[in-house]
Amino acid sequence: MTQKPSPAASTTSVVLGALTHVGQKRSNNQDSMCSLAAPNTQNGVTALVAVADGMGGHQGGEVASALAIKGVIARLGKNSGADFTNGNRTELMTNAVRQIHADVVAAGKTPETAGMGTTLSIAVIENKRMLVGHVGDSRIYLTRGSQFTQLTEDHSWVAEEVRRGNLTQAEADVHPRRNLVSQAIGATAIVEPQVLEFDLVVGDKIMLCSDGLHGLVSREDMRVTIEMMPPDLAAQTLVDKANDAGGHDNITVVIAEIVDKANGAGRTQLSEMNTITLDSRSGTSIFRIITWPVRIVFKGLRKLLRF
Repeated sequence: MTQKPSPAASTTSVVLGALTHVGQKRSNNQDSMCSLAAPNTQNGVTALVAVADGMGGHQGGEVASALAIKGVIARLGKNSGADFTNGNRTELMTNAVRQIHADVVAAGKTPETAGMGTTLSIAVIENKRMLVGHVGDSRIYLTRGSQFTQLTEDHSWVAEEVRRGNLTQAEADVHPRRNLVSQAIGATAIVEPQVLEFDLVVGDKIMLCSDGLHGLVSREDMRVTIEMMPPDLAAQTLVDKANDAGGHDNITVVIAEIVDKANGAGRTQLSEMNTITLDSRSGTSIFRIITWPVRIVFKGLRKLLRF
């Protein structure tokens, strides 16, 4: 699973969909995200996507998540100098996450930002490979055919109790301490990021989301929506579903679909203008637009799937 990537030319491309929303209960959006595709990425990288869910008093959460996403772009994005083809890729991702953590810690020394922190989930997508870095309880999922797999482990008190056998997953889902994270960028003394590598195939869809989505929308609902819709409409539908279920938290979702470059290039040539780099101050409902010939059909399908 972790063999060195092939230097062969890329045969795949990516279609992206992304959306963030303040939800129904919060007055501000403390989530941030980025959704970047070639040519707005480092050489050899097809897409760089990340989600950060901030926490902290006053405006601390907004600041922490925005700093984390800024750090992702600075340390892993275009012109960052990050080399994903040589050396230890796990070390590269680990060091990037720890440097971002240090930056957020350094910024959290004012009365307004004291105690601020953020989750951070990152996916660097290459030709048919993906490098993941993760801290906190945002999540990364993979849809392959009808299989829907959570790739990351939650760094939370309830998740650790489930892993120890002290709680069932059903108990964890309703536990009063389910939102207590055990690791967070900027908020815990040290972070030990989960760093993973995966092979990808054409047709795979990768979803990153904050707990404002996965805490309210069932796995099956997420799977069906992602499987049946293009990324932009799936992102909108999932945000709608979370809001319909109460929207008690900010909601952020980024979806990347791996497509054959020869067949998908016309849909995925992105300019700087239609690349997303969002922080919580950019607005409460902003999304990428990809031109799909069958958009109208899928809009009707999205309405049917809202239950």
